[in-house]
Amino acid sequence: MSGIDQLLQLAIEDNIAWCSAVCAAHGSNEIVSSGAWTNLSSSPQFYPNIITRVPNSQTEVCGLIERVRARNPLKGWGIKDSFCDLTLTHLGFEPILKGHWFGGTLAQGAAFPENHWKKVASRDELLLWEVAWGGDQEKRIFTDALLSDQRIEFWYMRPGDTIEAGFISFRSRQSVGLSNWFSLNEQFSVRTAAMEVLGRRHPGLPVVFWSSENDLEHEKATALQLAPLQVWVSKS
Repeated sequence: MSGIDQLLQLAIEDNIAWCSAVCAAHGSNEIVSSGAWTNLSSSPQFYPNIITRVPNSQTEVCGLIERVRARNPLKGWGIKDSFCDLTLTHLGFEPILKGHWFGGTLAQGAAFPENHWKKVASRDELLLWEVAWGGDQEKRIFTDALLSDQRIEFWYMRPGDTIEAGFISFRSRQSVGLSNWFSLNEQFSVRTAAMEVLGRRHPGLPVVFWSSENDLEHEKATALQLAPLQVWVSKS
């Protein structure tokens, strides 16, 4: 297996573990096979019910779709097509997003910027973080239960009274995942800063994440582009 293939598998498995943690905090019913991860219960907004783990999983995914629909017949649930090789239009799905997996190991640079970046340490801080990210405080995605998961860290920059930027890191066994980055200052690159923070926080571990095609050129400057992916959403 090539280095890129290894990074790609790390990125997918880290993302599955992260999605599993978020779904479990809402009460999930998960099954994992060699081909896919599945949550048979309702997943929170923006989180899929199925993520493929290997290429050429079309037949298995078709069966999993029926199982999800039998348990939870709601519209708008998603499938993360990790290798961009599924055909689901005939099953009532439409592709809504294309993106790429990224990964890389960042060499240690400047001193760890403790004075700039802080970790969420309380329920009140987590609520402020989610609202700053753009979440609905009445329909929380990131529940307080996630604060007790040692794999998860919510990072933020708050020079004044307002959280101005943030991201989430999720450490699995062999990598650390980066997700949900945001900034109120369009000139500030959270992804670059996050890579530096995590390079110091977890030296030697590859940082992995996925991003939409809209950010492709910027991501290629901070990490290695691994493979395309797409997200499908059920219309019925």
